[in-house]
Amino acid sequence: MNSITNIPPAIKTYTPQSPKQLNFCGTAPVEKLGKDIYVGARNFLIQETAFFREPETLEFVKEYLTTALKHKPEINIIDGACSKGYETYTLAMMLDNAGKKINITGFDLGTNAIEEAQKGVFFIKQVTGNPEVCSMYKMGYSAFGDDYLAFATQEALTEKQAEYQKMFNEFFTEIPYKEKFSLHDWLMGIMLKKWTPKIETKAFQIKSEKADTCKFVQGDILKLDEIVPEHSADVLLFRNALYHLTTKEGPLNFKIPLDDEMIIPMVKNVVEQVDKAIQKDGLFVIGEHPNDHILTTGKTLYKELENHNFSPVLKNSDGSISYIWKKN
Repeated sequence: MNSITNIPPAIKTYTPQSPKQLNFCGTAPVEKLGKDIYVGARNFLIQETAFFREPETLEFVKEYLTTALKHKPEINIIDGACSKGYETYTLAMMLDNAGKKINITGFDLGTNAIEEAQKGVFFIKQVTGNPEVCSMYKMGYSAFGDDYLAFATQEALTEKQAEYQKMFNEFFTEIPYKEKFSLHDWLMGIMLKKWTPKIETKAFQIKSEKADTCKFVQGDILKLDEIVPEHSADVLLFRNALYHLTTKEGPLNFKIPLDDEMIIPMVKNVVEQVDKAIQKDGLFVIGEHPNDHILTTGKTLYKELENHNFSPVLKNSDGSISYIWKKN
C-alpha cells in the first residue's frame, strides 16, 4: 500500500461512530436502472442522507487535499449519487477556507433530487419528548442525525459538532417555515400523544454569496463518462451508492443480491469509468455502508480497483473494508 504523507495516522483507521445506521434502498430494479429504460424510477429513489454524514471519511478527504495535493491551485470534486445535495454542500463547507479554487459537481439519477439541490433549501428536524420513545422513533425515521445544526441539544456539542455548526451557519440562513399537518396527523397526535414524540422542523436556505459553490447535474453512475471529462477529477465520491447496482427488489420490497453474472460486468464497467475520470493521485471514495463492500468484495470491486492501479488508503478498524482508494 502506498502511504500518503502528512495524513495523521488517527484518521487512517477508525471505527465509525454510528455503527447502527440503517440501510437505505432505491425502489427500482437495478436491471431497469442500468438500461435506463425505467424513467419513473428517477423520481422515486429514496435519497436518505444528511449534512456531515460519515465525518471521518470527509475529514480524510479534506486533509488529503490540503496536504498531499497542496501544490495544486485548483481541485475538482465529483459527488456521485448526491441526492438533494446535503453531502455536496458539506464538502463545500469543509473546504471553504482551503486556500485554493474548489470546483464541486454533484450528480444524481433523480430529476427531482437535482432540482431540490439546485434550490439550496433544506429541512432539519428535531425529535423531542420521552427519550426512549425518541430513540425508537428516530431509528425508523432517519438513518442519520444532524439535529445539532439547527437546535440546541440536551447535551453539549462536541468540539467537532460545534465546528460543523459554525460552518453551517456561515453557508445557510434560516427561512420562515410552517409545517402542514393533515387531520389524520392531528388526530393521531392526540390519540397517541403518550407514545408519539414531538417533531419540529426548521428550514434553511443557502446564502446568496455561497449559492455558486456547487454545481448540480442529472447523471447516471453507469454513464460516468457523459458527466466527467477524462482524467479531470481529483476526488470522486460514490458514497454508499454501489449497493443499488448490486441488488434488486425482492419480496416485500426487500433488497436481494443480483447473480454474479450481472454484478461482475456492472462493477467492471463502473471501475473502468472511475479510472478514466480520476487524475493520478486522485481519490475514489466508496463510503462506509457495509453493503457497498460486502456485496461486491470477492465479486470484482477491490480486484478491479487494484487492476486499475488503485490502492486503499483508508480502511475500517480491522482492515477488512477499504473506504477510500488512491489512484497511483
